[in-house]
Amino acid sequence: MPRKKYNRLSNGQVFIISSIILCAGILMLAASILLTPGTEVSGKNKAEKTETAAVKTEKTAKTEKKDTKLSEQKAKESPKKTETQPKEAAKETSVSKAAGEESSQKKASSTASSSSKADEASSSKSGVAETKSNKTESAEKTVQQKTQSVEPKPKFTIPRAQNNATLVFIFDDAGLNVEYTKKYATLPFPVTIAVLPKLSHTKECAEAVRNGKKELILHQPMQSMNLKLNPGPGKISAEMGAFEIMQTVRENLDELGPGVRGMNNHEGSLITSDVLKIGFVMDVCDERGIYFLDSRTTAETKAPQAALERGTEFYEKNAPYIDNVISYEAMRDEIYRCLDVANKKGTAIMIGHVDKSAAILPSLLNEMYPFLVEKGYSFATPGTLKR
Repeated sequence: MPRKKYNRLSNGQVFIISSIILCAGILMLAASILLTPGTEVSGKNKAEKTETAAVKTEKTAKTEKKDTKLSEQKAKESPKKTETQPKEAAKETSVSKAAGEESSQKKASSTASSSSKADEASSSKSGVAETKSNKTESAEKTVQQKTQSVEPKPKFTIPRAQNNATLVFIFDDAGLNVEYTKKYATLPFPVTIAVLPKLSHTKECAEAVRNGKKELILHQPMQSMNLKLNPGPGKISAEMGAFEIMQTVRENLDELGPGVRGMNNHEGSLITSDVLKIGFVMDVCDERGIYFLDSRTTAETKAPQAALERGTEFYEKNAPYIDNVISYEAMRDEIYRCLDVANKKGTAIMIGHVDKSAAILPSLLNEMYPFLVEKGYSFATPGTLKR
């Protein structure tokens, strides 16, 4: 075959081509210098990308193998599944039922738990309320205790009444001062006021007693064993006989007016120690239907004997005199002693004096009265006592 002929390059063309090649080399060299870090990074990135791609390829291969195995197993198990589908459906139905029951049970348990929580909450609230109420009560008790500690002690120390304790107050020596008599006649409980005969205000004092609806008796003067003592007008003396004694007593009773319920002795230790003479006095008491109260001015009194012989209604003082000492404290203490007698014997018959203690005793008794009632004491007069 004939050879192809090639045209030779001219020197100018060679120069141009070589210049171009040289410039290209220079540019490539500059580019390589400028882009050396970037080149390394890009190299690294490429390496990392290559490694990542390799890992992914391996994972993909493994996954494909697993999928292949699973597909083979499914292919093998598919006939079995077709046979067991009814059974599994029944199982699924029973499971769904059980799940429904469990869900209902869970709902019930949740409802119960919620109700129990509500009960716990209410009980806790009630417990908090009880705690608050307990705190309030304790605070109130503390306040009460503080108040009680601040309160003064009771004014009177009065024991609780025992044995149906009954108090009988007799006030002697009325007849001189009507205003003093009225202080006793206006006491808020039953009392007996004994009026002396033949004094300046005997009748007015007797009237004050009746107006106050208190028990009126004659305070009969009698001779004392101390003959130097003058018992006063209308007295019974040792030289009197039966007729004179009885006539004196009748006149004195008449002076007091209606409603006289009884009689007691003013002084009189000489007469009461004489069973005959005091017996004549008892005869008038029986005649008028009144009682005799022995003031017991002597331990040698024969009044009980004379009354027993005649069957006269008879009483006697069995408690201390209230006003032997004229002071608030002393008379209060004597009343305390009389309360002891009432609690032991059932009745305390005690004596005070109208004019002697009018400035203190009526006020004291007014103060003590509500406390005595509170403690269970009752009040009476000899005419209302049961023999």
